[in-house]
Amino acid sequence: MKRKFFAFIALITATLSLSSCLSSDETTVEYTHDTAITAFSLGSLDRYTKTKAGKDTLLKANVTGSDYKFYIDQAQRLIYNVDSLPCGVRDTAILATISSKNSSPILLMDINKRDSVAGYYSSSDSINFSKPRRIRVYSSDYSAYAEYEVTVNVHKELPYEFKWHELAQNNSQLAEFSDLKAVACGDYIYVFGKTAEGKGTKVLKFAINDGNAWSSIRMNISLSSDAYQSAVALDDKLYIADGGKVYASADAATWTVASENPDITQLIGASSKYLYAYTAAGISVSKDKGASWEQEKLDTDADSLPTQNISMNVAGVLSAKNVENVMLMGTRDKALNDKIATTWLRTVDYDANAEAGQWNYLEIEKNQSEKMPWLEQVITCAADTGFVALGSNGKWYKSQDAGLTWTQDKKVALPDEFGTAGRFAFCRDKQHYYWIIRNGYVWRGRFNIDGWSKKD
Repeated sequence: MKRKFFAFIALITATLSLSSCLSSDETTVEYTHDTAITAFSLGSLDRYTKTKAGKDTLLKANVTGSDYKFYIDQAQRLIYNVDSLPCGVRDTAILATISSKNSSPILLMDINKRDSVAGYYSSSDSINFSKPRRIRVYSSDYSAYAEYEVTVNVHKELPYEFKWHELAQNNSQLAEFSDLKAVACGDYIYVFGKTAEGKGTKVLKFAINDGNAWSSIRMNISLSSDAYQSAVALDDKLYIADGGKVYASADAATWTVASENPDITQLIGASSKYLYAYTAAGISVSKDKGASWEQEKLDTDADSLPTQNISMNVAGVLSAKNVENVMLMGTRDKALNDKIATTWLRTVDYDANAEAGQWNYLEIEKNQSEKMPWLEQVITCAADTGFVALGSNGKWYKSQDAGLTWTQDKKVALPDEFGTAGRFAFCRDKQHYYWIIRNGYVWRGRFNIDGWSKKD
């Protein structure tokens, strides 16, 4: 050990002597302790997927890694991506481009032994980023270094995989309803319904984060057996019409009269700002939370309005601000021998100077494909893009053109217990979960992507 030490001293002395002999015009090398990672990006990424036969396969260079921005937190020495890479990306072999200040050398630390060096970084060598990994950037003379932790976030779920969760089965209170309607309002799902005995409308309630704990609500008013069909929500408040009165409530227990109007026969839905109702003449709108009503224009006779299975939903118009497409869908009496569901559409412009619009009956050509069939029951809900509908035939439909055409979405398979008998309720909450209630069963489900936050 002493010999090595003396040899080191001799080497330093010789180096200093050599430096002193250099002429003043010789180039000298100056080392700096200032170093940092300045940029981080990924190259083309391989991705695992399945063939139609269900076998695993690897798609080479299937994902453009540079599309996913990486952030460098210099204060905490963290490198990470906010938008996760697609599910199935091979994160055990990734080509990365890493830049450093002053072109300082970069070393990879062992993925399992955080204090052991695995080797020098090279842009042509793949790196295992299957879990957070440390890298070091050294000063030019290797006298100092900065250590960063790199996290490559990858989605663990396929974005458009739909999963149902059973939250209740054989619930006696729900099974008691002979017909029912579910309304998502704030943090709760309210189920309005009637029983076979016909003893008026009843209401059950549960939190959207639960679904198991149901509570029966005692209302301060008595509602007729068919009033449940009028239950709608707007701005975290519930509304219902019965006996020529429109009621409002924040909790379904205490109701106050919003207006008295004998012309109102049924509330049919709401846009993001207005309430809509049926009258003998057609459709009326309230722009002040049910306090007053005005008649809407129809482009054809009111006899073409749906009378059963009524649901209303809205979708924003991407090309215009403060404009929505409102869709009213339902069915007419079976005796009319309709082959398709009845749909009315309206574009609502909330600008104060906008021209008054009208409701337009959607006429479907006989030879047109992708039609919503007439069903014993069909209920629509809003979706992130367009609308979805659930039919009593056990099929899930989607429309991405404001209700003009419909196709079955085979990505969504209904629970086996859904069956084909009994009335059901269907709604969507603010967390993008869809809820189905039928024959005492409760299911909640959504596409995986609807539950992802920006950090995912």
